[in-house]
Amino acid sequence: MRLAPSRFFAAALAAALFAAPGALAAGAERPLTEQQYLDIPGIGRVPIPLPPGARVFSPQRRPAPLEPERPPERPPEIARDSLDDLIRRLTLAESEVEESALAQAIGRLWARSGSPTADLLLRRAMSAASVGADSLALDLFDRIVILEPAWAEALVGRANIRLALGDLDGAERDLDSALRLEPRRFDALGALGALRERVGASARALEAYRRARALDPRREEWRKAEERLKLEVEGRDI
Repeated sequence: MRLAPSRFFAAALAAALFAAPGALAAGAERPLTEQQYLDIPGIGRVPIPLPPGARVFSPQRRPAPLEPERPPERPPEIARDSLDDLIRRLTLAESEVEESALAQAIGRLWARSGSPTADLLLRRAMSAASVGADSLALDLFDRIVILEPAWAEALVGRANIRLALGDLDGAERDLDSALRLEPRRFDALGALGALRERVGASARALEAYRRARALDPRREEWRKAEERLKLEVEGRDI
């Protein structure tokens, strides 16, 4: 049995006026003008005259569900490839300015332990050393080495303090340990060359300087040391 058009419109209007609570929540109430329209599926827009002041809920399109927020990306850790690239560029540096900039960038990477405590102790140790408080600096470096035994930076720093205090054997042990952890520590190799030259181990000093210059060939003091020791150890070319 088919409903008369007037009865059909009345039923559709009732469905719109008395919609379920959930459907109302998705709509927005808006005032009607003298002539209002109702969209009826299968029929289209139908004018529905309503008395002034009457209100009806007009369904609105639900917003698309928001994608779940992604957690902020953590800063990437320093990749080994980044250090490799910097060292490669250092070996090919074309000027002292470029060499200095690359060496400093590499040094900043080496100075990061990944431990906030160790980094803080390192800063305090360096501050103590800068004002001549070598005993305090040594004590701090001892703590850092215990805390981060695989961090070459702490061993190189302690070696420098031991050199200042005259403990050459202890300094050499620390430099050797640092180079076992990071064979490309050109600063440790340069310091080891100077230490060995100081104690008269010229051949071993020459070896250390050559290894340092293979990584940082533009370091002027190492170039002069290599030339000096080469003459002493290997003599003049015939």
